[in-house]
Amino acid sequence: MRLSEIYIKEIILKEFWNELDETMVAGYDQGLNKLLDSAQTIIFDKFKIEPKDKQYFIAGSARLFIYPKLKDAFGLTGNIGDLDIVIPNKEIWVNAGLEKEWNTNGIYRPTSDGSIEAFNIWDPSKAGGNYADVQVRSTSQVLNDCSFINGYWFMSLMDIMDYKTALNRDKEKQVVELIDKYRVSNNVDRQTFLRRIVNLIGLDDTKKFIDAIKK
Repeated sequence: MRLSEIYIKEIILKEFWNELDETMVAGYDQGLNKLLDSAQTIIFDKFKIEPKDKQYFIAGSARLFIYPKLKDAFGLTGNIGDLDIVIPNKEIWVNAGLEKEWNTNGIYRPTSDGSIEAFNIWDPSKAGGNYADVQVRSTSQVLNDCSFINGYWFMSLMDIMDYKTALNRDKEKQVVELIDKYRVSNNVDRQTFLRRIVNLIGLDDTKKFIDAIKK
């Protein structure tokens, strides 16, 4: 990876997603809340974790369903399909009677349809297929930077976008193309790039955020 690409990914994009993270107001999603209600018994009670305690994080696209404009930007239609919860502490798994699951594949599947699953690490590549070559930050880094929203710890927008733009599927195509255009063009400065992303994800009317970007 070239130095310019490292700068864009590690400095500019990280700063952008962090600022976006702090600005957005969470809403309510019926499908997500239904899964969270079910997870209370089969995950949080099972592992003896209080949702307010930073011992886990909800991974994947779940957080995008809280923000309608982000959901639309990434083509997420209908209800959320599943809920992935990462619990990286082995002692918690052992105390829950799940040492075997920890040692075999690090996955606990309490539902017959796979709608709710617990993992001991955040590693999309383990799913194979389109995800096979996706590389992400360490689980400890993701946990450290996660956000407390509506009573639960969610993966940061930065980490969500990090694996989604790496995945480069059709529903992320617009964002990926915009990032790639910025990387190779000397005519698109940082401010223009950020404004274009704000427009892309439907936050052009958020004056406070744009003012923060201008600074």
